[in-house]
Amino acid sequence: MRRIITALAAAVCMAAPIQAQSFLDHLQNGEKGKGSVSVKQSDDISKLVNGSGKQKEETGKSNREDKSRQDTKSAARQESSRTENRSESRSQRDNVSSREDEERDKARRERERKKRQAFREQKMKEFEENPTLSGTQLKVMSNSKKVSGYRIQVFAGGNTRDDRAKAKEFGAKIKVDMPGQPVYVHFYSPRWCCRFGNFRRQEDANNTLKKVKKLGYKNASVIKTFITVNR
Repeated sequence: MRRIITALAAAVCMAAPIQAQSFLDHLQNGEKGKGSVSVKQSDDISKLVNGSGKQKEETGKSNREDKSRQDTKSAARQESSRTENRSESRSQRDNVSSREDEERDKARRERERKKRQAFREQKMKEFEENPTLSGTQLKVMSNSKKVSGYRIQVFAGGNTRDDRAKAKEFGAKIKVDMPGQPVYVHFYSPRWCCRFGNFRRQEDANNTLKKVKKLGYKNASVIKTFITVNR
């Protein structure tokens, strides 16, 4: 009898919980010609050993929900990363486009500046070839040529309309104060100027300059330039 009890104890310790429960059920089944064993086990112990179906179901449901949440978070992170990459790519394209627009605008402004400068230089050349008095075109001396010489400048302003008007005013005044002298109101980049005279020698220009300053033209000065003389 002692050997039988020892064998039963060893079997109970080695078997899995669910197998142990089946073994206990087997012991409790009476068979003809053999002894029987009665085992009493509380519900709490049974739940502890075998677990309840409801707990297993809840545990499985919780595990599925956790996996679903993890999958959702992973998908959200992937979508956020793709969105950030697309946004960064658009930002880079916008920056490149902005730089290209700035370069095009800069090139356009430079072309316009050069065009204006060429126009002013052309006008200056025309004024030099065809001197004007207060906006009235004067006749170029016939049978004349251009040589290096001197003129007296009585006004030098900027490139605005007001400066042009002032240059014309000085031209009209000097024409009255220095009769017989050719007056030139023209545009020397980047300013409007009023000059008069065609002096081949600097000494003659300096002598005339003294007379002009006595008339009130305090800022007058001798300018070396090309002048128009008879052949």
